[in-house]
Amino acid sequence: MKRIRACKGTGSLIIFFTAIWTILTAGSCRPVHISAKVVTNISKKENTSMPKLTQTLMRKVSATTPAETAKSDLTLVHKAALLSTRRIPQGYTTDGTYYYYLSVMATHGSGSNDLRLTRIGYREDGTWTSDYMTLIDFGHGTNLDCVSDDGKTWLWTGSDCSSGSGETTSISCFTYRPGKTLRKHARIHYRIRTAGTKSSYASNVFPAISADGKKLAVRYIRKGRQRFQVYALKNGRHINTKKIQKSFSRSLTKGPFQGFDIKGTTIYTIEGSASKAEMRILKKRYRPIILKKYNYKTGKSSSRTIRGGKKLSHREPEGIQVASDGKIFLMIASHYKEAYTCVNIYRARFR
Repeated sequence: MKRIRACKGTGSLIIFFTAIWTILTAGSCRPVHISAKVVTNISKKENTSMPKLTQTLMRKVSATTPAETAKSDLTLVHKAALLSTRRIPQGYTTDGTYYYYLSVMATHGSGSNDLRLTRIGYREDGTWTSDYMTLIDFGHGTNLDCVSDDGKTWLWTGSDCSSGSGETTSISCFTYRPGKTLRKHARIHYRIRTAGTKSSYASNVFPAISADGKKLAVRYIRKGRQRFQVYALKNGRHINTKKIQKSFSRSLTKGPFQGFDIKGTTIYTIEGSASKAEMRILKKRYRPIILKKYNYKTGKSSSRTIRGGKKLSHREPEGIQVASDGKIFLMIASHYKEAYTCVNIYRARFR
């Protein structure tokens, strides 16, 4: 099995974010010519050289992403992608040919558990197109991941929202089909039985996939603790829920949980609220961005409060990806003039 999933910190995402910015602000999905070579075979999370944003676009998007100071733990990899929506993104992943972007479609009402999965695709002549799928009752979209097997990319996320609560009760695996709608779950979906029980199943469950595509981890809450279960992943889409490679629990995050990833035998989590200024307006408690690592083989754990992004008006972490070389990338959401949502990709320093 060959896994292909490009790095959030690669130059190829510059074109991805340029594409999203142009499409969503213009309200059009027509192809736009970009002077770029075709991206056809990029190993997961490895660097690749791609053209820079044009000066015009650079000026427009740079205004939405303040520069970092020397004391910051964040290194801006890709400037903000400006989205013409107030909805906040929840998770993201990439492969070597298409780029996927997951966001919550609504903040309240009947559509609050529906997701829109946007794809950016590149053609051989250097043009790109955009389209999307609709995932009804798939839940909050906290984690999205993908794996490629024999040229086919399989997407994974939570699904089967329980009535009234918005909590996912299964994980789904599916291929991307533009314009299609999935309801509740995909054809391939799994209920996750909690370790040590015969009939209890996890809720609020989400998946993450290791950099080599061989492991799938799920995270859920049980009895006031985070629980993680690790499975062998075969052909990008199959797990045996009866064969758990490892099961363990951790204390709940103090701040809002914002996503996780797995590399080897280490689980990485990200937590944190919006900025101090915004939380003060909302009369809610501010929580800093905190990265945590836990090696379930050695039992060693560590954490880091991430400094930086102070000038971002929203500054909410919304996803983490860990490269095969251990580099950590975060997606942080911000606002532009409080009328749009922007996403920024940073590399985070973990000392």
